[in-house]
Amino acid sequence: MAWLDNLLNHFALYPAHLFALLFVMALSKSTVLISSVLPPASVMLLAGIGVSQGSMHPALAWLAVVMGATAGSALNYHLGQRMGHTRWMTRFTAKHAGKFLRVQHQLQKNGVLVLFTARFLAVLRYIVPLAAGMLRLNVVKVYAVSLLSACAWAALYVGAVTGISAF
Repeated sequence: MAWLDNLLNHFALYPAHLFALLFVMALSKSTVLISSVLPPASVMLLAGIGVSQGSMHPALAWLAVVMGATAGSALNYHLGQRMGHTRWMTRFTAKHAGKFLRVQHQLQKNGVLVLFTARFLAVLRYIVPLAAGMLRLNVVKVYAVSLLSACAWAALYVGAVTGISAF
């Protein structure tokens, strides 16, 4: 356990490294390719925020998580835009046209609600921005809703560790 003490001491001395770690954790939990091989977001973020308590103000921990989560959603959106014009996606949407049209309809009809609530559901956290990119939804709307949902998501995690009154 000496390595853990060394790690905690490092983060106590270098809070900027801790900020970067929280950013990367939130980014990775919001990105389609990375998230599937990592432990659950709740475990990673609660542990990271717990470590930050001694050396970082809760508002900075919140900011790091918000920035990482928003960047992950933006990355997924643009990845979806790129995937939307490939042969593989054209074949996939042709085979599953009914399902694809239902998803498209829901995102276009209730896009803000779907984008916001998807942040709080593990797999949908990265699938919905990916689908929004494939459907070429308004980028400003996707970014704005992703930012708002990331703010609430980060507040829940930071609030759970530090206590709601401390945040």
